[in-house]
Amino acid sequence: MKAQVSTELLVIIGLILLVFIPLLTLVYFKANDSTQQIASYQTELAVFRIAYLANSVGALGTNTTVFTDIYIPQNVKAFTTKSTGSGGEITMVVGTPQGSSEVVEVVKYPIEGTIPVSGTQGGWRKIKISSSVNDNGMVRIKIEPAG
Repeated sequence: MKAQVSTELLVIIGLILLVFIPLLTLVYFKANDSTQQIASYQTELAVFRIAYLANSVGALGTNTTVFTDIYIPQNVKAFTTKSTGSGGEITMVVGTPQGSSEVVEVVKYPIEGTIPVSGTQGGWRKIKISSSVNDNGMVRIKIEPAG
């Protein structure tokens, strides 16, 4: 009688483990995917915020400076800016399980400067966005770490 109860208990425990181990594995992978997706949204938010503030600083005219804090996720590989014609672009490259993805925003004014992100663990960064006039009399935006 005691051996029969032990055998039934072992079978029940085995069935429970057979169900829960794959379920725990699935939860682990879904949590990892959602973490990657959150980091992608945080990157989009950071690029949008910088572009919005750069356009605002440019519209306010020369010698305008704004300090802001942005959150840079752990999987950001690069942050670059470049001037294109009379405007500029802000680009962050974020690593995803499917490969690298670029998040780009356009700025109305020529732009320069970068925020170093290589080898970072992510986190909050204080940046400085300032405007000045270039040789052609156009407003130029500069982005740099606030120090």
